[in-house]
Amino acid sequence: MFDLVDIILFLLIAIIFSSRFFSSANRTNRNTNVSTTPIMINRRGGARIPSRRVPLIPPPNRDGEPAPPTLTSSYEARPEDIVEVKNILSKGRNLPPELVDMILDYAEYWACSATVIDYTNHPRNHISILGARPGQDQFLVRTEPLGLTKWSPSSQDLWRVESAPKQLEREYTQSDLERLIEGPISRLEHPFRKIVFDIVSCDQGWSSDRQNHGTYRGSFTWFDAGLERFDKDNKCSPECPDRRNSDSSSQAADIPTCAIRPVWPRVVPNEGGASGMRYHHELLPNPDHLIQRNKHAEKGFQHHHVEWSLEDDIDPKSPAAETLDEIGRGTGTGNGEFVRNLRYGDIITVWARSRFPGWSNNVQRCEIKVYWAF
Repeated sequence: MFDLVDIILFLLIAIIFSSRFFSSANRTNRNTNVSTTPIMINRRGGARIPSRRVPLIPPPNRDGEPAPPTLTSSYEARPEDIVEVKNILSKGRNLPPELVDMILDYAEYWACSATVIDYTNHPRNHISILGARPGQDQFLVRTEPLGLTKWSPSSQDLWRVESAPKQLEREYTQSDLERLIEGPISRLEHPFRKIVFDIVSCDQGWSSDRQNHGTYRGSFTWFDAGLERFDKDNKCSPECPDRRNSDSSSQAADIPTCAIRPVWPRVVPNEGGASGMRYHHELLPNPDHLIQRNKHAEKGFQHHHVEWSLEDDIDPKSPAAETLDEIGRGTGTGNGEFVRNLRYGDIITVWARSRFPGWSNNVQRCEIKVYWAF
């Protein structure tokens, strides 16, 4: 006799196969949808979900500098929660591992890390990135190294600012990183499934280009997604905040914060024969990294909710990509490549940008949520 649980599992499996079969034709249209409704984050688990971040901006000094922004990180579904559910389905129901992975993937029951930078406690309720100024390319926030739930930054001074513009010489191998992964390693070719960006921002609220007011055309304030990785050949200088005991056993398990290297934005040699490297920031939005433009000449703050999925399949040269451009997104971000290319230990960053005199990118809040499968 079948009990109720068996019947429910049978129906769920039938839904998975039927929906996967019939959904491919509609995938392109689905990927162009963008929600403008703010998402309320369910911080389930109470004390089980620790706050593991400190403000990106150093604390105020005695002269009354602005209070630092609020920055928090949390996990919606913990790795141990997912392992427990997988054990229930595989051992309690005798389902094969491949089918268990399909069930959890269809239900989107994935581990999730969320990192938020919030400037609402700033005296002006936001920060402003001004065009044609030295600070027109502003690092905002970075995720934790993807999947490395046992890693934590050894230097908050280095964690809250952009990484040093140094070339990535040698990446850590998967075996180096596996000791920092909690729970079983995913058997999926692409364990990272989705990135969700929630950004609250606006531009200066005026421009002489009146015909583009209220649209995303001619907008010169925007947000890019960057990428960082750890450099195994990193050498800590004696004055480095990360410098620790040279014990070999701890070095094998602990990757220092100063080992973070930018992959994008890329770094190039300094101009004029000067030694060292510098960031190369492009003049206009890069279609493969552009998360979202601000609406042109809109005074009020807007909330933009952007999702990148590994199943996205919009050709950057297709009409659907033109639709992405019309809603302020990068035409090369709808093909799923950014998500599919993610690896354990990767770090996603968000940069706020502004170009040309008179333009201002006013940022109130930015959140990154990354989902991955076990």
